[in-house]
Amino acid sequence: MVDVLKDSEQPPDGGREGEVQTWVILGGGSAKGVAHVGAWRAIQEAEIPVAGIIGTSAGAIMGAAIAGGRSIGEFEEYVERVRRRDVMRVNRRAVWVNGIRSRSVLRGDTLRRSIRDLLPTERWDELIIPLTVNAVDLESGELVWFGHGGDQDAALIDSVYASAALPLLFPPAEVGGQLLVDGGALDMLPLERAWKLGATRIIAIDVGADPEADAQAVVDGGMVAIHMRVFGLMAGHARREAVRNWTGVPLTYVRPNFGDADGFDFEKRAFFLEEGYRATREALAAPASLRSWR
Repeated sequence: MVDVLKDSEQPPDGGREGEVQTWVILGGGSAKGVAHVGAWRAIQEAEIPVAGIIGTSAGAIMGAAIAGGRSIGEFEEYVERVRRRDVMRVNRRAVWVNGIRSRSVLRGDTLRRSIRDLLPTERWDELIIPLTVNAVDLESGELVWFGHGGDQDAALIDSVYASAALPLLFPPAEVGGQLLVDGGALDMLPLERAWKLGATRIIAIDVGADPEADAQAVVDGGMVAIHMRVFGLMAGHARREAVRNWTGVPLTYVRPNFGDADGFDFEKRAFFLEEGYRATREALAAPASLRSWR
């Protein structure tokens, strides 16, 4: 799906007049976040200069790896070898001892280790593309932003983990005295943030949950599957409204078609990558889109 909209007014923090500033937004979607690798390959092939990346949840993980300079070949090797257990491991002791009072069903250290293995650097100042990621402060209920144009200081690994710490699944991140969770809870596709940071063109890759699903299959999957479904519905409604009501700078909205696959389908990661590539390549090839990048 492609939406290319007309310019309205200058972005709040825009660059020089006439200068194209393309920002790429990578949304959340658990294992479907692998599609961002394919999307990035399509963007590179189209030779579109990218001024910055905004990542949310799984998009923050992939965005940090991209901004750090991971090659497509390195990504493909990672996708080939990563397994569900490398990212999602049940926190058996905590669940057994604390039951429903446990902070999470899954172990945070497993996700953190997976992120560290994927990132080519753990330093913000070594990223080759400006990166911004978001998270939600459990106390204030507000979004916090890390990295380029951010309002908080934290290590790269801590910031990315916080953005991906999906409630119930992973424990909140403890950063600077704050308890932080998945940024997608409030803003899965931060169009306004990209505009504020100076974007004159936006490519938004949406890999979130579909509005429809097999209800019986969701219920049969247990409480985690039900939680993921409800979280996805809430985040999905917000991001669709954001795209539908967008009146800012030209936007190319990319929505890969994953069929009935969901964010737990790690065995479909190669398919996710290729579908991300196909959908983005098709979107960028649209005549109206091509006129926007130069």
